[in-house]
Amino acid sequence: MSYRFLPHTGDVAVELVAPDEAGLRAAGIDALRELLVGTSPVREVVERPIAPQGRDAGEQLVRFLEEALYLYDAEGFVPARGSAAGVLGEPFDPARHTPAGEVKAVTYHQAAVRRDAAGLHVTVVFDV
Repeated sequence: MSYRFLPHTGDVAVELVAPDEAGLRAAGIDALRELLVGTSPVREVVERPIAPQGRDAGEQLVRFLEEALYLYDAEGFVPARGSAAGVLGEPFDPARHTPAGEVKAVTYHQAAVRRDAAGLHVTVVFDV
């Protein structure tokens, strides 16, 4: 599972690569966490369920990341990593977490999952 940030005008694009859809969700959470709290350590204290929604793998991934972003914005829940049922993380603690930036939304732009010999690939664009 991996991610890398790509040049993008005005927003932040990230390419996710993983062997399966669960791996894409995990890599997406890693990228989102970096955008939200940088390198602040985040513990896996609580699991928050996120039900799969969407017609295809790209839409399901975007909706999953949207829900994780909602948990951060509305409830102060910092994602540590993706899990089989949703996302693991902990409540925001200003003594341990430093906000790195604001993510307004996860977009559907370029969110088509492609498969090749290396696994699954998708580019996700975050509106910042």
